[in-house]
Amino acid sequence: MNSLPLPTVQKVLVVEDDPDIQKVIRMSLRHGGVNDVVLTGDGRECLAAVNRVRPDLILLDVSMPHLDGYQTCVLLKANPETKSIPVIFLTAKVQAQEAEIGMQSGALGYLSKPFDPLTLHEQILALLAKGAARGNP
Repeated sequence: MNSLPLPTVQKVLVVEDDPDIQKVIRMSLRHGGVNDVVLTGDGRECLAAVNRVRPDLILLDVSMPHLDGYQTCVLLKANPETKSIPVIFLTAKVQAQEAEIGMQSGALGYLSKPFDPLTLHEQILALLAKGAARGNP
């Protein structure tokens, strides 16, 4: 049986407007072995930082001021320099139609809030592995 190598994530760009949730995500990812977690508060900040940060993954909320997560994801996927960066939504917007909008915007996966900080990193790796198996970055 051939198994794909497990994905690795060293640098994550987190796009979340709630400072308390930012802290929990950062602690959770660092506990999972991610050394570099860069925090931004909305889609505009994400787009301004992404080329400088060059993340392995973008973890993106939906409901944010200025530019929501769906719009941000569409812009990231339309840009040749950022389109290959995997985007995973982490949001309280968990209705099936909202998840479908997220996936149609180019996201690799969709995780719901509230989340378990002890398993967040594993859930991310599972989505990345599933995406790799389907041939998605």
